[in-house]
Amino acid sequence: MVSAARQLAAGGIAVLRFDHRGLGDSGGEFQGFEHIGEDIQAAVAALKREVPQVRKVVLWGGCDAASAAMIHGWKVSDAISLVLGNPWVTTAETQSAVLRQHYLSRLREWSFWRKVFRFEYDIKAYSSAAWRKVVARVGNIVAARGNSAGDAVPEQVGGSFVDRMLDGLRRFDGPVLFLISGQSLSSKEFDELVHNDAGWKAVYGRESSRRIDFPDADQTFSGSEMRRQLNQTLCDWLRELNAREFP
Repeated sequence: MVSAARQLAAGGIAVLRFDHRGLGDSGGEFQGFEHIGEDIQAAVAALKREVPQVRKVVLWGGCDAASAAMIHGWKVSDAISLVLGNPWVTTAETQSAVLRQHYLSRLREWSFWRKVFRFEYDIKAYSSAAWRKVVARVGNIVAARGNSAGDAVPEQVGGSFVDRMLDGLRRFDGPVLFLISGQSLSSKEFDELVHNDAGWKAVYGRESSRRIDFPDADQTFSGSEMRRQLNQTLCDWLRELNAREFP
């Protein structure tokens, strides 16, 4: 994020990075990503106050920040576009489907069986580690829902946070850019959701939506080359938006 902000700023684009309440450098009580609409709006207001010439704003975030932008972006004043990196949509259904695909694909790889035949796997330790990962990811789902249980959002729709993401994306009428990493489990879960849910497929397939894939990138686009590609993509997208006419 620091790298991207510096490159955008060097190109004459005003940038504000911020931590929402209870996260990083920000005080207050942690609300969970589902309930940070007021935080996003406050950040936009602060950016426009410090840089008065700013008229239109693009919201960019990865993982649960992308999910939050989907939920709240439609009601953030002056937000004309969303840029979403590997949105967090993990549910028991998407997780089990992706894990099943992963391990089935491993069974078809000779490298896996070669390690098995050479006794290079510590089966007991491997099984234990895999179980810990599953427990940790399920715990993250429960924690995310628990952290956000106490907030009251007037526009909140029923259902899970994934339902609210879909509802928010339907309401947002600006261009949306999806940045998807090939080496991210979260991105595979997102693709699983879009592929199997007619509502998601319809919204995701709108003409105002675009997707750019980064086959070698992980969830956070780590590594200098991935950062370079990501930063360039963000710059290109903002230049394209700047050339458009928005009301």
